[in-house]
Amino acid sequence: MTQVTQLELEATHLGLRDIAGWLDQLFESSGWSGSASRGAIELAIHEIAANVVDHAAPPDGKIRIDATPGECALHIEVADKGTPFDANDHSMPGEDAPQVRGYGLMIVEQVAQTIDYCRADGRNLWTATFNIEPAPAG
Repeated sequence: MTQVTQLELEATHLGLRDIAGWLDQLFESSGWSGSASRGAIELAIHEIAANVVDHAAPPDGKIRIDATPGECALHIEVADKGTPFDANDHSMPGEDAPQVRGYGLMIVEQVAQTIDYCRADGRNLWTATFNIEPAPAG
């Protein structure tokens, strides 16, 4: 049976620090210690959560992250009760120049195999799947 690992954190930039230790434990318990994917996955999850802090501002002050490890993949869900994401109000870098913000989702799209957003039951739900590369030989 696949086990879901959960993390609830404060929707603040300081609260996002909890992602690294949680992800370390998840990789250890899943047998992925030393995986070459770990750093990129942390960056992508952090970028999604940082967007929640910066743009969604959940009134309960919480972000929930669920992780479901698979054989060679990690499925992540990031949920919050904040302001809905408006795809029409979002531009990717390069569409308009110069741009200071907007790089987070571009990073996630480059790292994740899939990334999706939906609004359901008053919650923003971001889902992403990441391939897990084995640890480097040596």
